[in-house]
Amino acid sequence: MIQDTQARNHFYDGWIYRKFIDPSLGGIRRRIAKIIPEGSRVIDIGGGTGDQLLHIADQIHWGICIELSEAMVKTGRFQAERRGISNCEFQLADATDLSHLADQSFDFAMSSMVIHEMPRKNRLPVLNEMKRLGKQIILADWIYPQPSTIKLVGTHFIEFMAGWEHYSGFRSFMKNQGTPALIEAAGLEIVETQITTKGTIQLWLCKPNY
Repeated sequence: MIQDTQARNHFYDGWIYRKFIDPSLGGIRRRIAKIIPEGSRVIDIGGGTGDQLLHIADQIHWGICIELSEAMVKTGRFQAERRGISNCEFQLADATDLSHLADQSFDFAMSSMVIHEMPRKNRLPVLNEMKRLGKQIILADWIYPQPSTIKLVGTHFIEFMAGWEHYSGFRSFMKNQGTPALIEAAGLEIVETQITTKGTIQLWLCKPNY
């Protein structure tokens, strides 16, 4: 457990997210799984219920899920224990400062559908920590710009239903040109990118541009 961390819980954290949100992200889970080779060490930033990490548990050597929600951490630990998974760890920690973890100690640092909800001031520090920790970085989030007005309205509705704080983060994320702008600001080089079949979510595989 990481000390001096101010946990943040949302109404949808825990079993609600597990029941209603995780199933809708199955396509992203599978896409990410195909990128990660056998025996990799992986850190999942804002990993929620651990659904992505647990999805790849049988192909990785070790994985850590970083979360700022106690409910999410508890859910992830429960799911891992229930499924007999012992190579995945769940830590309550602030992803803007993961100094307890060594530089380049993971083959992959990944974040799936979480950066858009962060306060703007936290996004680049989180990406910089991912860059420090991972030899490669996997990001999955809402595509910018959205491919059509209808899909943009649908995405706004989904984010609005998650609560005003969450929605404010999303609006700021889109106003500031989404993930592409953050990738550039963090000095990352894009290796590969994929767009989901619905055209609303994009996946980026990047590496530090040293």
